[in-house]
Amino acid sequence: MLQKTFFACVLILMFIHNPLYAQEPNFKGSILDESSEQPLEGVEVFFNGKMVVSDKRGRFNFYYNSSVVEIRCHFLGFKDYTVQLKENRSKRIFMEEAFQELEEIEIHEHGHDDMSLAGMNLSSINAYTLDAEKGTTIAETLSKTPGVSFISTGVGISKPTVRGMAGSRVVVSVDGVKLEDQQWGMDHGLSVGQPNVDEVEIAKGAATLKYGSDGLGGVIKMKSPQPLGRDGVEGKIGLNYKNNNKYFSGDAKVNGQKGKIFYQVSGGYEDFGNYRVPAEEFSYLGGIFKLKDGILVNTGGSIGSFKTTVGYEGNHWVHSVSYSLFSESVGLFPGATGIPTNNWLQSFEDKRRPEVPKQEIDHQMLTYNSHVDVWGGNIWFDLGYQYNDRKELSDPVRHGRPLNEYGFVANQLDLRTTSANVHFDKEGRVMHWEVGVNFENQQNRRSGFDFLIPDYDQNTFGGYAMFGLPLNEKVKMIGGVRFDYITFASKAYYDSYFQDPPNSGNPWQRVDDIDNQYENLSASLGVQFKMFNQIDANTNIARTFRAPRANELASNGVHHGTFRHEQGTPDLNPEQGYQWDFNMSYSKKKINVALNPYFNYYTNYIYLSAQPEPSPLPDAGQIYKYIEASGYFVGYEFALDWEVRRDIKLHNSVEYVYSQNTERNRSFSFVPPLSSMTELTYTHTVISNFLSKPFASVNLQLTGDQNRVDINELETPGYGIVGLKFGTAFNMQRVYGNLIFRVDNLFDNNYMRHLSRYRILNLPEPGRNFSINLTAWF
Repeated sequence: MLQKTFFACVLILMFIHNPLYAQEPNFKGSILDESSEQPLEGVEVFFNGKMVVSDKRGRFNFYYNSSVVEIRCHFLGFKDYTVQLKENRSKRIFMEEAFQELEEIEIHEHGHDDMSLAGMNLSSINAYTLDAEKGTTIAETLSKTPGVSFISTGVGISKPTVRGMAGSRVVVSVDGVKLEDQQWGMDHGLSVGQPNVDEVEIAKGAATLKYGSDGLGGVIKMKSPQPLGRDGVEGKIGLNYKNNNKYFSGDAKVNGQKGKIFYQVSGGYEDFGNYRVPAEEFSYLGGIFKLKDGILVNTGGSIGSFKTTVGYEGNHWVHSVSYSLFSESVGLFPGATGIPTNNWLQSFEDKRRPEVPKQEIDHQMLTYNSHVDVWGGNIWFDLGYQYNDRKELSDPVRHGRPLNEYGFVANQLDLRTTSANVHFDKEGRVMHWEVGVNFENQQNRRSGFDFLIPDYDQNTFGGYAMFGLPLNEKVKMIGGVRFDYITFASKAYYDSYFQDPPNSGNPWQRVDDIDNQYENLSASLGVQFKMFNQIDANTNIARTFRAPRANELASNGVHHGTFRHEQGTPDLNPEQGYQWDFNMSYSKKKINVALNPYFNYYTNYIYLSAQPEPSPLPDAGQIYKYIEASGYFVGYEFALDWEVRRDIKLHNSVEYVYSQNTERNRSFSFVPPLSSMTELTYTHTVISNFLSKPFASVNLQLTGDQNRVDINELETPGYGIVGLKFGTAFNMQRVYGNLIFRVDNLFDNNYMRHLSRYRILNLPEPGRNFSINLTAWF
């Protein structure tokens, strides 16, 4: 009995003299990884000679007889963190990883840095952003990037613009091969499936040195996933829904490797109906036309894509073969292919499958990519074959022709392109250098009851050399030269339905035979430099060259998607320009600022000009002819990213392009107006095994008036639209992903985009649109 009494007294004294255990904890907190915001288990928390350890949810607590205490958090691989805690207040602590320098090792990647773009304004869009900002087309998705916009025909057709340049002035590269899909046509989009793209890199400015004469405005590089580099399989599944036009899409991607063999399979399908605008009517050519329930009839469609890759990754070389298929069928609003009537509009039903007029595109692409470590450097092979089948379908009777053997096929263009790019690069002790050659052969064949461009053959030969020379630790010079030789030959076309002169029995000769050759020298010189360890800058000046394309030389017909009769000029000279870029960025831990002014001058810029004579074709209006004029484009892009607090981030971007036709003292056509995008995002830290980083954001897009327009181009008033976005990441054992809700045009504003092909019909953009996007990786 005495022993029991003694031990009881000892225990009571221990608890009395050890307040750490005797009292309720009055200090508590949670510890998280700063980068991932996930809880850290096992962190040692020291205070006044004592220690506690965080649990699996990152939480800790203790009692200390004071109102304030200083603690030190220690965890292997992270920097020690010291902070003061206040009594009865929970503190959230973020620990920063401690990076240690490792010995330099060689990493053999299936890809490489592009030296030709090193002195340019580069933007990279990763897989998460591509999913979070997903539009109906990839051009719409990319338009959130400063300096990038898109020319649209409804919601299913869009073409990207870079600093006011589009079509054949912007190169789209897919796995090292230039996309050739009649890109001069502004009335159809890119033949690239969004599910098949893992990352996009956009270089704004002159990129003709490596990519050829079409790179005046810049380069958009579509990248596929890299090989895993280990045995295993990774995959992704995505689902997306939008309520405005009942849009639905599903996509999947698998990336695997076994030994030295790697493979990738991806694909997706998009299906959408007619979209709604916040208007009950529209006006065109003095007429008023009704829109039942605000629905734009015949604007639905579908887009499908598939891609597969198989390759071998050795110690000193990598080979891969890829095949992709892109298929699109999208309806055109009836007023886009002729003068509308209320009866014609009312004859269309509100259904998903488009009737004529519509557009159908099938694009197949076969590529071989290889690089080999040899001679102390790398030799790269990018070979490609592409087949593009483009059809524009319309009712011939509405265009003054009888129904014949072509049925509703107004224009069918079959383009076959074979290309080869070979280059060798080497980084020596003194400088980095690269030499390369390019070849491309194109064969275009036409059919259909209408005419726009003739059959043609084009061959392009090019060679270039570049260097990168470090002048010191903070300054590097980059430059190079390129030579191009291009041949173009097209056949005369006689239209037997129309007679010239009328009633003469002689068919109308739309175009003559053309046999042109172009050659030119391009050059570029730039400097990269770093100032005060926080400012990176580069500047670049280039002499550029672009040969005229088939539409600029040999077109002569109604381009229905663009509302005009277009006529080429066979003796056009190649465009020649002088382009200057300056890019500067300032970066600290919580703020990043970038400013990118530029100036581009062209001695003979090729553009469409309204002519005084009317078109002889039905419902065609005036003739627009391709001519040359001197002029310039000047502008800037600005971007700000600011971490206001750990949980609040602010993004702002501004872009502006000013163009001037110096011979007419007015703007060139289709130049985007001043615009800005501001987004405020709140991210909440959740200590959970399932959810992480839930966020909410609000964005405001402001676009100014566009009053600087070309002849017969309509001015467009400015507008402001608000959007919302909510989402969270999630993790379920081996599956993780993102769930994002988005509201575009929150207040259902009636506004028009200056770069919309439907602007001429005074049709507003889509109304309020709710969307949900689910992406899961495994």
